[in-house]
Amino acid sequence: MAELDIGQHCQVEHCRQRDFLPFLCDGCSGIFCLEHRSRESHGCPEVIINERLKTDKPKSYPCSFKNCVEKELVAVICPYCEKNFCLRHRHQSDHECEKLEIQKPRMANTQKLVKDIIDSKKGETANKRRKGAKNSETAAKVALMKLKMHADGDKSLPQTERIYFQVFLPKGSKEKSKPMFFCHRWSIGKVIDFAASLASLKNDNNKLTAKVTYSYNSPKVLG
Repeated sequence: MAELDIGQHCQVEHCRQRDFLPFLCDGCSGIFCLEHRSRESHGCPEVIINERLKTDKPKSYPCSFKNCVEKELVAVICPYCEKNFCLRHRHQSDHECEKLEIQKPRMANTQKLVKDIIDSKKGETANKRRKGAKNSETAAKVALMKLKMHADGDKSLPQTERIYFQVFLPKGSKEKSKPMFFCHRWSIGKVIDFAASLASLKNDNNKLTAKVTYSYNSPKVLG
């Protein structure tokens, strides 16, 4: 009677047992018996590789600065206090190096000097602004005084009722502009008619038969 060829032999050298329901390893794809089905029992290469990866894990260097949890793959040693720090705290001032105490007064003096320079610059800028505003105000007062000295108008008007303007005359006039004063109670029409009279300009606006216009031939009154 012929022997039935059923099952497979275990691939472990010292075992070689024939198993009718062999196990296939999902790591190395080998065929094994019930006793050697686990990776550890048959020395699976997958287990060896994983163990080697665990042991070959790169070393990390934790930062010595308080409350810092950062780590670096290379050591960053402070040459003064000889402690290891992360890249963010590698400078003496960043990790409050204990060997930096001697340099603190010098740094404080430097900071004070910088602050004094900045404050002095701010003061100069403020003074220039105040001086510029004062000069502008003075120039405006001088211009008003000159305007009043040379202005033409009705001399019978009391000073309290006078209002002064620099009147720009239309094209073709002998003068570009002329200082004048009017009564602050006059209407715009009367002011323009009076300004045209002072500048010896032709003016038809005060005639009933003329078309009234203040746009082209009329003087422009600017305060």
